[in-house]
Amino acid sequence: MVASGVMTLAQLTVEAKDGIVFLGSGNPCFPLQGQWRCSPVMIFGIVNNVGFWSVPIQAMFRYIIIVKKRQISPWFPLIVYATVGLFISSVTFPAAFLATTNSPTLPKLQSMEFWKTEDIHELCTIDILSWPVFTYLAGMVILEGTGIVLLLWFTNRLNKTLYNAQMHFSSKTKQAHKEMTRKLYAQAAIPSVMSVFLVAICACLFFMPNYYGGLFVLLLLPYPWIVVLNPLVTLCCIKQYRSVAIATLQGRCMEIKSNMSINPDSKAITTVMNSRRSVVSATFTK
Repeated sequence: MVASGVMTLAQLTVEAKDGIVFLGSGNPCFPLQGQWRCSPVMIFGIVNNVGFWSVPIQAMFRYIIIVKKRQISPWFPLIVYATVGLFISSVTFPAAFLATTNSPTLPKLQSMEFWKTEDIHELCTIDILSWPVFTYLAGMVILEGTGIVLLLWFTNRLNKTLYNAQMHFSSKTKQAHKEMTRKLYAQAAIPSVMSVFLVAICACLFFMPNYYGGLFVLLLLPYPWIVVLNPLVTLCCIKQYRSVAIATLQGRCMEIKSNMSINPDSKAITTVMNSRRSVVSATFTK
């Protein structure tokens, strides 16, 4: 929800005309001064990628606990988030702080129908073929691509462990992890498909002789809603969570408890999930 609030507050505005990218904040209640007027493009990159990496981190957790049979330090997710944040900050910083403020090319934007009556004086400009733009796009692609590759790799290793005959997982445990995997794939697919769709349409705009304007703004609008969709995806993919939600909405009480114990001496893990309706238990050894 913090990510959604930040993106809504910054309200990144982007447009392109004659090889120039116009960027800034479209929120009049978010006044920025000087070069900070160009910072929303950096804020968007950081918040969007840090939020996306919650999906690979969940895959890492399952891999470390189930496959490697190790406990995870509370600092682990913070370290991963900090690493992602530092990387994306370094590749988005040039696009924000090397952009031009009060550019004489701003009137070009008002030649587009959508922008004729809009106040554009707070926007910044940057050449679309400049190295800061290339660095920005390359960094976004590399970071998101790395997250997807790690998600697939960790999930593949987990599935090999789950379906190893020596591990003796119950069918209910396998089903629970299958639902979790489906949820992670869906949560990774939503921003990925949106990004591919955004890039494809933006590329097509450069070949359109008469472009009305405003499509970039429209394509960016759904991004703050990703964090709203993620809980809904969880409810759709995971049966037990969905049952609890339905029971709550119907005014019935359902309690779920989950416990995982690791025995270093026997190298065994026992996972127990129980509710008032069912109990799922699994124990496996190395």
